Order: sequence, then C-alpha cells, then structure tokens
Amino acid sequence: MKLPAGATGFGPLEQASHYDARSFLKACHDAARRTGGKVTATHQAGVTPNFHTVVITCGHEHVAVLRHALLPLIALAQAPADAVPLAPAFIDHTHLAHILSQTTGCQVLSTTDLHQPIASADLSELTPAEHTQIRYWKPTTVGELLFNYWD
Repeated sequence: MKLPAGATGFGPLEQASHYDARSFLKACHDAARRTGGKVTATHQAGVTPNFHTVVITCGHEHVAVLRHALLPLIALAQAPADAVPLAPAFIDHTHLAHILSQTTGCQVLSTTDLHQPIASADLSELTPAEHTQIRYWKPTTVGELLFNYWD
C-alpha cells in the first residue's frame, strides 16, 4: 500500500480544507438509518486524534466510523468504552463499509489493509516531518500510522 503525504496526520494544512465535516456526518446518519441504527456519538479530530469519529449503534452493536482528518480514508472500529484507547480496534463491517464508500467518496479500508505491516508499505511520499514522527512513535501497522493519537 502506498501512503500519500499527510497519512500520519502531520501534513499540509491545505489538504484538510477539502474535507467537509457536515457531509461526512450526513453520510453517517444515512448509513445508520440504512442499517437500522442511529448515530449515538461524534468526536472531531484535533491535535489528537488525527481522525473524526462517528459512533453508529444498531441494537447492541456499536461501530466507530473513523474518518482521517486529511485524507479521504475511513476505517471501522469497535466503539471505545469510556476511556480513549491507545489504538483503535479495527473491524470489518461489509454492509456499512459499502454504504459509506458510496455516500462519502472515501476509501473504506479493510482490516487486511489496516493490519498490513509498516515494513511492507510504501512510505516514499511522506514528508520528512512524517518520517520523524514514525521514528518517534514506531507504529507497526498501516492502521496505527493512519489513525493515531500522536501529538
């Protein structure tokens, strides 16, 4: 997998200007409705984490939809309980992923993509600052690099 500049969340700020939070939230509400659930929580990206979170609850199932703050990438994870996890617990949810890819225009990454070792990813487009962050935080998987709580 080739990761573009900004993958760590330490990227050019102009990339973030293309992101429309309102459209993403609307797409999540639509996906929740289409899967028989509802949006039960939201959290905007900031200094940390580098991703936006929308929790969709359907019955006893709670799925966190993670949208990278700079890149058009989405991951699905177990919704965190009370505490902030050190790293998201990624999951696959085929139906929800299909709906979100259609309605957001983002790529929804699978657990196979997210668990790919960093050593096998192409990091050649990342900025020098991003390589510095990788050396410091030492992520082991693509998911840990893309969706992180680094500051």
